[in-house]
Amino acid sequence: MAKLVSAGQFTYYARWWLGSVFGRKNALVNTMMINFQCNLKCKHCSVQGNADLLPEPHQLSYDIAKEEMQWGFDEGARVLFFEGGEPTLWKDGDKDLRDLIKAGRDIGYFVVGYTTNGTNVIYEDSDVISISLDGPRDVHDSIRGAGTYDKLMANLDKLSHPNIFANMVLMKDNKDALRRTVEAAAANKHIRGIMLNFITPPPHDQALSLDEKKALVDEALMLKKEGYPILNGTKALKEMLIEDYTELCPYWASAFVLPDCSHHYGCPMRGTESCKECGFTAVREYSLIVRGNPTAIREMSKRFAYSK
Repeated sequence: MAKLVSAGQFTYYARWWLGSVFGRKNALVNTMMINFQCNLKCKHCSVQGNADLLPEPHQLSYDIAKEEMQWGFDEGARVLFFEGGEPTLWKDGDKDLRDLIKAGRDIGYFVVGYTTNGTNVIYEDSDVISISLDGPRDVHDSIRGAGTYDKLMANLDKLSHPNIFANMVLMKDNKDALRRTVEAAAANKHIRGIMLNFITPPPHDQALSLDEKKALVDEALMLKKEGYPILNGTKALKEMLIEDYTELCPYWASAFVLPDCSHHYGCPMRGTESCKECGFTAVREYSLIVRGNPTAIREMSKRFAYSK
């Protein structure tokens, strides 16, 4: 089982929170998009949808990735997350994602995790693993490609990792499959819970209306009451209906590094049209934590403040 955060880590988190309350805006999370490459072409993926516009290079080298990890750590981040593309496809010579995870630990990050579609390989070296689950088999495959659901589940069956959670992006193509998806996550012994997000366009043809979002939030709240492992806090779910979250968004809580080595002190989409239709759950949880919501602090700490 995961161990409780150490006294030193707790003290650091407490100091970060107090600093944020009194105006010291330091990133706690270093989100590194290490590559743009992916083995899937999902319907809702903005990276795939803008493949011709992506800046070069399309991935970080190992040496530069280590420099960026150190940069984030020196800036105050203590949680490190690798994103893509599909981060398990990242390679630089004989180095792969496991080497980046080890480097992050060696630098001193409290928690290291990554997000994956789960169809390539799932490395168990990290503290947290986020797998993409956009529906039961028929719906998931219609969004991500034939056979992707079974590949994901087969890979999960090989694991004994204690901290795997699912991420569901709610959109037009799966808005009627929320209950079935949550039931599938709850029935899988490897998945400890599911986080719900709305799609942040583009693509706009998959974006939900506010009425559709309200119906899904109501359904999610009902499922939580029934005891299903929805990890979103109740307050955070309700705040998902605030589409333009600009004024409440603690954008500074996470720094971003892109494969072209560009830095963003906060979400790369800040100030864009997409920002006004933000469907990203984490910013609601960050905001509630900064605002001192005890439930958000307790629940999110259980998920992201533990080392494996």
